[in-house]
Amino acid sequence: MIPIIDAGHGSNTPGKRSEGFYKNGKVLLKENSVNEAVCNKLSFLFWNNLKKAYFISNEWNDISLQERCNREIEVSKGIRRLGKKPFFLSIHADAFHVKNKAKGGRFFYFSNSGKNLAYQLTAYLRANGYQLNLREPKKANFKVLRDTSSPAVLFEMGFMTTESDLKLLLNDDFRNKTALLLYKAIVNL
Repeated sequence: MIPIIDAGHGSNTPGKRSEGFYKNGKVLLKENSVNEAVCNKLSFLFWNNLKKAYFISNEWNDISLQERCNREIEVSKGIRRLGKKPFFLSIHADAFHVKNKAKGGRFFYFSNSGKNLAYQLTAYLRANGYQLNLREPKKANFKVLRDTSSPAVLFEMGFMTTESDLKLLLNDDFRNKTALLLYKAIVNL
């Protein structure tokens, strides 16, 4: 399988930040910075190991959900023309409206093929030392899961609005380990 990877939201997407956690009057984390960091590290791992992967949203500006879906559809057509199977992975950091209430990561899916991938990826990350608790995969009616053409999963790495998760999301070692675990999980599908 050849992954098509989306780096979540852009810098100015409303609500995509560590509300409740500030330094010098600014939020500690905007979601796009952790998404981009993990995706850049993941991209390097694929490149360095001569493995094929497509990254469809590495810009810092906001890309609409529809544009993300359009990009996935076009890339997946090319992968299928090569006789390969595409799958879509959208990487995110979660937020909850109550500070320090929700924690841990989760894979979301919409289709049955996405469900199978979500469970496989969850099992791999759990078995190989992902540093946050991974909750059971969950079905979700997200546009990037519903309106893409490949089996699709969305990974919420952890909660930006919970201090313990945020501490890891800000940590470069955690980001490196997350990218490496995702890389190994993907190449072992």
